[in-house]
Amino acid sequence: MISQTHPRYAPDLMAGQVALVTGSGSGMGRATALEMAGCGARLALFARRSEPLEETAEMIRARGGDAFVVPGDTRDEDTIEAAMLKIKDHYGQLDVLVNNAGGQYIAAARDITNKGFEAVIRNNLIGSWQMTRAAADHFMFERGGSVVFVTAISARTALTGFTHTVAARAGVTGMMKTLAAEWGEYGIRLNCVAPGTIKTDALGRYPITSEQWQMLNRSVLNRMGTAEDISGMIIYLASRLGGFITGEDVYVDGGETLHLGHDARDMINPELFEQRKRGDGKE
Repeated sequence: MISQTHPRYAPDLMAGQVALVTGSGSGMGRATALEMAGCGARLALFARRSEPLEETAEMIRARGGDAFVVPGDTRDEDTIEAAMLKIKDHYGQLDVLVNNAGGQYIAAARDITNKGFEAVIRNNLIGSWQMTRAAADHFMFERGGSVVFVTAISARTALTGFTHTVAARAGVTGMMKTLAAEWGEYGIRLNCVAPGTIKTDALGRYPITSEQWQMLNRSVLNRMGTAEDISGMIIYLASRLGGFITGEDVYVDGGETLHLGHDARDMINPELFEQRKRGDGKE
């Protein structure tokens, strides 16, 4: 059994289960894989680059866990098929799929080419579909299972500069709900976790500083989220703790989306409001 420094779930919560986490070489994917291993799951680690996956695997093994690296690309049906066959040969089962892999780039809608739009849709929406269908065909139609999609709060709101990924994430959410309705009879549960602004290395891909990210953060808890904030919810939904939950879209955003309504505090106490820096154009 893997050792946990600060466990929040029982070390046998996922004992006897095998979980496949895509994009598990860093960030939220790695945090999820590590914590699932800490709950007794055996891990299949999936991403395009082998080196980060091996690093995650070594971290799991160093703590006494079991990890198996299966490199592949969610956009490529052949590598997905090969991964499923390797997992079947190595573990003989797959109980949990976490669709965490994805990606996008920032661009004004008028500057996004059709090719660029299609690439983001393929990476996020079609990739998630292909992984889910393959996991169901090879394992879950026969013995049930749990699928968790990592999306974003923009799937239900708006995020200027990311029209392509908003469309993709919203598509994943709709797909999840429809599959939950269709596949419940097979004992397959499907849910989404929608993170807010999460402090991971991925933020470094965008042309603003960490201090500017802090200014842009709209969480009412006055902090950015962590990868572990997301992994905790993923494990809850994937495990028996969420055994009667399916078709849900769970926001883990520190109250970020509460700001979708009007904020009247500047009218109630303008002086106090002037002192607050919220990154929404008011200081």
